[in-house]
Amino acid sequence: MTRLPSATRLFHILAVEDDAANLHLITASLQGSYQVSVAKTLAKARQLIETHNFDIILLDVMLPDGSGLDLCKEVMQDSDTYGEVRVIFMTGLTSPDDEVKGLNLGAADYIHKPIVQSVLLARVRLQAQLLRRNELLADLAMLDGLTEIPNRRAFDSQLESEWARAQREQKPLVLAIIDIDFFKQYNDYYGHPAGDKCLHEFAQFLKQFFRRSGDFVARYGGEEFTVLLPNTNLDVAQVLFDKAQNELNALAIPHVASSVKSVVSFSAGFCCANPSTEIAIQDFLAVADKQLYLAKESGRARSQGINF
Repeated sequence: MTRLPSATRLFHILAVEDDAANLHLITASLQGSYQVSVAKTLAKARQLIETHNFDIILLDVMLPDGSGLDLCKEVMQDSDTYGEVRVIFMTGLTSPDDEVKGLNLGAADYIHKPIVQSVLLARVRLQAQLLRRNELLADLAMLDGLTEIPNRRAFDSQLESEWARAQREQKPLVLAIIDIDFFKQYNDYYGHPAGDKCLHEFAQFLKQFFRRSGDFVARYGGEEFTVLLPNTNLDVAQVLFDKAQNELNALAIPHVASSVKSVVSFSAGFCCANPSTEIAIQDFLAVADKQLYLAKESGRARSQGINF
């Protein structure tokens, strides 16, 4: 599932509370700024959590069918399934021991009843700000600073995700490894600042060219880039890479140090697979890399692919 940028999306809050007046106060206070769902029992809360991605859970400690502490424990112990969820307990209990118990389970905060609207808004806003900050940091960790496209770490994650989806849907997946031709000579002739600019321009070109829904472009390392093309067969991929080569040629980025063209060009090796449990991701990468080697050996400024 593609998550919206953290600066633009509405955070999704689940309010687990059996008191109608409190639920009305919560929803009236938060609607508009947040997406709010409600549950009056633990059973309903568990049902919603299994089918929705929540960012914040406002959780009553004492519910008709059990303790909110149990639900908090379940959510905190299975972060792989539920992600980073902030739990804010709502309770009429005033004992410090009760509060410590919830915090030790992983709760982020406490709101004491009766609920005060200004306190509710302030506590929720704080947790939303912390979530937004963490998401922005995570986004930056997946971005290549020079080219401003996803980095190797992001590619590895995306490849696993697309591979799993292709297995489920039994649809083809194309992986390409792309190398700027004679980039070392480009750096030697024009200098490293110009080389950095060339990498940025080339990355942005790939990003703009491969822009169909699902297409994914990343910097693999150095002057190498990767492209993932879901639900794409070998023939379509070949047409796309040939067209990309022509469009890049039309941009006419000078490269007088190249032995194949007077402008920047690329070599690409790609592999098309209908994923199965018998095929390993590393083999998929190795075949694409071998095709890149063959494209270079055949004269560069060309793309070469194979069905896996």
